[in-house]
Amino acid sequence: MNDFINKKYFFLLLALSFYFFILFNWSIDLTSSDEGKNGYVVLNMIKTKDFLVPYYNCELRLEKPPLLYWCGVIGSFILGINEFSLRLVSGLSALGVLIFLGLIAKESFDKNLAWKGMLIFLTFPHVWIEARSFTPEMLLNFFSVGSIYFFLRKNPILGWIFLGFAVLTKGPVGIILPFIVILFFKLTQRNFPLFSFLGIFLFFLVGGAWYIYMFYKFGYFYFYKFFLHENIFRYTGKKLFHPQPFFYYFLIILVTSFFYIPIYFKIFSKFKHLYTMINKNYKVLLNNPLTPFVFWFLFILIFYSLSKNKLHHYILFAYPPLCVILANFVSEKYIRWIMSISGILLLVIAISGYTYEKNRFTFQAKNFLKNYKGEIYFYKNEITTLPFYLERCIPKVDNPQVLNQGFVITKKKYENLFRNCTKVISAYEFNEHFILLECKKN
Repeated sequence: MNDFINKKYFFLLLALSFYFFILFNWSIDLTSSDEGKNGYVVLNMIKTKDFLVPYYNCELRLEKPPLLYWCGVIGSFILGINEFSLRLVSGLSALGVLIFLGLIAKESFDKNLAWKGMLIFLTFPHVWIEARSFTPEMLLNFFSVGSIYFFLRKNPILGWIFLGFAVLTKGPVGIILPFIVILFFKLTQRNFPLFSFLGIFLFFLVGGAWYIYMFYKFGYFYFYKFFLHENIFRYTGKKLFHPQPFFYYFLIILVTSFFYIPIYFKIFSKFKHLYTMINKNYKVLLNNPLTPFVFWFLFILIFYSLSKNKLHHYILFAYPPLCVILANFVSEKYIRWIMSISGILLLVIAISGYTYEKNRFTFQAKNFLKNYKGEIYFYKNEITTLPFYLERCIPKVDNPQVLNQGFVITKKKYENLFRNCTKVISAYEFNEHFILLECKKN
């Protein structure tokens, strides 16, 4: 690594990463829904000293494994529990992905292309957003990309350990997706070991111990809730939470790599020429160092496109190979131009976000209610950030008639159901209109 990132370039990399991945991450409150839930779990762990069983809003949160929460707890012990310390986990993970991306590209190509690939990764707006989000996706990608690097470097022990941490971050996808990519690298390069008795043992220890504890504590309920409900049923569509069309991720990728759309025409032209060569000799394809990266990208794109439930951040694992592919066709001059535009664009987004924040429902409601000790309820909605900021559980009710005196948080369209309540706050939480009602007994 020393001959790749020397002292001068290392500090340049840190400076660029701080700007694109971390700076301004505190300028906007936690957002619904996962950030608020994850933040509350960290808060509850610190308060109760129970670091094994996650709780959100006084209810079990079994949808995600605990590694993100544990990282948030560590950051909060050092820096206090706030937006910066929580989101720093994702920002540092993005830096780790960036470094592993460069190291993998250097292994397959050279230092110049590796640097181009890293700079391209810095210019993806979707990466900026996820690096400033307290969600597990960027941490998952750090361990997933890291595992690929260590296997390529013939260090299967660290490779398996990183896979274990990936499983502890997000579950089965933490091994299924990166290991299939690793197998394809093995198919095309065939010069690194996969098996390691110690590595596999450590994988099960790191990635499995917490799950065994949860099985012991909650039995089949946990197995159903996490492995079936949150993984298999989500993918197959038996449970629909976030249905999107098949081409959803194609659009996400086009938007986040918008500056490189002209390069795609060059890539398609090259692949057309390569296809002609493959017809003559298929080994040309297997021997091409770009082939495993194309497979990596297409595999992740197709895998998540086939899923019935889609969220934008699932596709993050396709960005490292996409950056390597683009780096093979884009000039340094073009990248420097895009870096300048990206720096300005990020600043504009940050200023816009800070300006918008003052008008958000969460910002107004948390400041209004922070010293209130009475009853607060959610009605037919849930803003997950408020239990975190108010440091209390907020029950949900389905019948306005059973509400006691206190405050109610609901959507604007339900306002007429509350005849004995006065509207205190009316504001948008992104694309939805919420209201805070003060209700009094007759």
